[in-house]
Amino acid sequence: MASQLVVALLALASLGAASELDCKDLVKPLVLDSHSPIYGKWVLHVGAWDQPGLKNDLATVNSSWVDLSPSSDNGVMTIYWSDRLGEDRCLQGIANATISGMTSHTTFIINGHTSYHDGKYYETCADCLLSEDTTLLPDGKSKGRYLFLFTRTGTLESSELETFKKQAECLKFYPEYHFGGTELCPDEREPATPAAETTENTENTENNQTDVEPTAAK
Repeated sequence: MASQLVVALLALASLGAASELDCKDLVKPLVLDSHSPIYGKWVLHVGAWDQPGLKNDLATVNSSWVDLSPSSDNGVMTIYWSDRLGEDRCLQGIANATISGMTSHTTFIINGHTSYHDGKYYETCADCLLSEDTTLLPDGKSKGRYLFLFTRTGTLESSELETFKKQAECLKFYPEYHFGGTELCPDEREPATPAAETTENTENTENNQTDVEPTAAK
């Protein structure tokens, strides 16, 4: 009887060790630097949460995309975000995130309200972005965490979705998920003016100014 108990305990210990090893392999921090693969436009595919109250907040987002870009400051990343709320309401804006190692801190100002977020990034599938977002209360305490999986196109292979679910389990998120839609809000940023067009406009302005007398001279 004693030998059977020892065998059972050893089996349980082996299962526990295997489980920890799986999570160690599944959840690897992604270091943020100037060569990080996180830059560019990303479309939300699926999200998870670790507090009941966060589910309703995420459920209001029908679709979402972000565009991440480096800035002249190596410790700052620019985030342009766009969410579709309901069928016809689009909310978008821009924010700067301070980055250090594998973490980021972002302050969003939305309709006059300020919210603070700490982020972590993890290794994931090719053309995917896996981020953990901790929403902070004004006193600095955590309101809860989200786990977001973005892709370049918004689509994802079923095997990659299963990997995401295992990663969410390792990070202690609920086994519930919100999937982003593919009907995205348009990008309302003004496109940059090409250099050649800018030069031409400047020359035309200068020519026009030589043909018109200044008002003060009349």
